[in-house]
Amino acid sequence: MNQVKIVAYRLGDNILLKKLKDAYAGTTHSSTATEVFIKKGTTSYIYIQNYGEVAFSDCDEKTIIEFLDFIRPFVDAPIAEGKEFREDFVINVEPGQGLSFEYNSMRVPEINADVIKIALLNVNQSVVLDYFTELAQNILYETSKQTKELELSGKLAISKISLMKLIGKTLNIQNRITDNLYFLDAPDNVWEEEYLSQINSGLSATFNLKTRFKEVEYTLTIIDNNQRIFAQLVQHRDANKLEWIVILLILFEVLHAVLGGLF
Repeated sequence: MNQVKIVAYRLGDNILLKKLKDAYAGTTHSSTATEVFIKKGTTSYIYIQNYGEVAFSDCDEKTIIEFLDFIRPFVDAPIAEGKEFREDFVINVEPGQGLSFEYNSMRVPEINADVIKIALLNVNQSVVLDYFTELAQNILYETSKQTKELELSGKLAISKISLMKLIGKTLNIQNRITDNLYFLDAPDNVWEEEYLSQINSGLSATFNLKTRFKEVEYTLTIIDNNQRIFAQLVQHRDANKLEWIVILLILFEVLHAVLGGLF
């Protein structure tokens, strides 16, 4: 049995592929505007996607470290080194055996560049979901603090500017998820070969990609609903403040007129 180890990293918001390709001295197996697929050996590949992920198959630790050091200058809004999101997976190649999928591995009867690329793509998608799940949970926590305060005190202490920043953060995550979570459409080559289609479907199910995506969407929907209510309450609070300011100004003018008539 031959074993191919895969590791994927979420490095940041975006990878500048054009600049990376210009700087890379080696040859690429294939590339598009959104991805670069580099062959290092028989089953050794590096797969970079411009949304911020890089995955390695059958690469030793030295190769991985050196390439991560090479790619970091081309990462936009990088995650701090050592704190990147990571996912590990194993492909077991057993000729004569059927396809099977486990929690962190799969068994295939044969392997080639297309099989490896599909595996790398799915592992990348899983690590992206880990990243956005954490982001969504962090914002949900911030939103829940305001909800708890509203429950206990009957009012919101958050300022309008702070609330707008929180809403902006939520909208930014929603937009980035739309850009990053491209797995709802299968890769083009899976439609050309049943074997690749089965692998892609099996990996998607193994990583529970669509369910996890829906969970992130559901979390963001809860956050959005809460923030809409917060915005209405803050707007009402600010309107009340404005009404009191107007009343006080009128009162001041009345007092000024009365006192002016007396003296």
